[in-house]
Amino acid sequence: MPKLHKVTIARNQISPLLDQLISELDAEGSSTQKAFFCRVRGHLEHAYDDYDLTTPIIELSSSLALGFQFSNNANVLVERIQEKAAELVKALEGVEPRYH
Repeated sequence: MPKLHKVTIARNQISPLLDQLISELDAEGSSTQKAFFCRVRGHLEHAYDDYDLTTPIIELSSSLALGFQFSNNANVLVERIQEKAAELVKALEGVEPRYH
């Protein structure tokens, strides 16, 4: 699978959900949660290869551990994003880090 293929899939599957979640959090006035997911979205948008996907995927995977409280609408989106992130983790198993 080409490097950009997984990145493209990640963007296509997760970015629209993140956009919906960010809009929902904005409407609810949940600025801390909104800022967190905006940062994740930025990392996802700037990912070039599989290794670059690790940061947003780790952030998404750890978002529940941060103790954020979500409305029912936001929680549904968070759960869908978590499912997509879990699928990507499986696809990225064995990705070797780059050394500079």
